Parts: sequence; structure tokens; C-alpha cells
Amino acid sequence: MRTRFVTPEGVTVLLLAGALLGAVACQTQNSEPAPLPRASAQAAAPRGDHFGEAITATDKASLVDIAKAPASFKGKTLVTTGKVTRVCQERGCWMAIKDSATNATVRMHGHSFFVPMTSAGKDARVQGTVILTKDGHECDEAEAVGAELEFDATGVELSSS
Repeated sequence: MRTRFVTPEGVTVLLLAGALLGAVACQTQNSEPAPLPRASAQAAAPRGDHFGEAITATDKASLVDIAKAPASFKGKTLVTTGKVTRVCQERGCWMAIKDSATNATVRMHGHSFFVPMTSAGKDARVQGTVILTKDGHECDEAEAVGAELEFDATGVELSSS
């Protein structure tokens, strides 16, 4: 004696039940996609595209002022501005900025965020800690003469001129 687990009639019933369920499910589905959540006013960058943390530092200094007395700014978190002249073309993990007379390298803190590789030519507002480097190494105040300015950025805003 041969045992059958599913009869031809049972297969037909299962197929009809599946088709009916599919038809009902399609009719009850909302035809419009759910609206996307709106960005809050705080999340929107008022000056342009924002990367990293929100810029909240109140101390501001130009690159020219920092270059005049670099040792007095070392290790301080502040906001500065400049025009983006170069950007890392692998990930956007650093950029070079320039104001009227001074250049600085901006590194994105711990690779925790990146800027677009197409950012050259944009205006940058940077929040970060001032680091002085000489020959690729961080230097102390005594060696600060001729040091290059570098920022360990925690937040960057980019805008078109």
C-alpha cells in the first residue's frame, strides 16, 4: 500500500488559498509610500553641507591670526574658515584650506567622518583642535617657528561661494 501525503485535490486547494491571500494582501496595501521623516531645524546645516559633529565652539580665529602666534593656539578647540584647495582623493579624510595668506591641513578626527572628494573650491568652516607639525610630526611650542598648521577637525561645514 502506498501512502500519499498530499492529494491532487489538496494541491489545488493550497494553490487557490495562496492566490486568494496574495490578492487580498495586494488590495489592502497602501498605494503611497510612507512619508520620510522630516529633518529637524537643528539637523539642517544653515550654511551648507555639514560633516561630523555640529559646530558649537565659540572661540574663532583666522588662519592668519593663528599663524602669527601658533603656540598660543596649540591644543585649543576653535572655529576657523578658509577656501578648500585640495582634498584626499581616496576617502576625503583630509583637506587643505587657505585664507588670504595662510594654509592649513584639516584632518577629520579619527576618520570618524569624511568630506566629499569634490570639495575643492568650496568655502569651509572648520571646528577643530589646533596642532602644530614640523617634518610630519607634532611639535611643541619651542619648535613652533615655521611649523605647519593642522586641525584635528570634529565638524566641517562646506558651502559654495
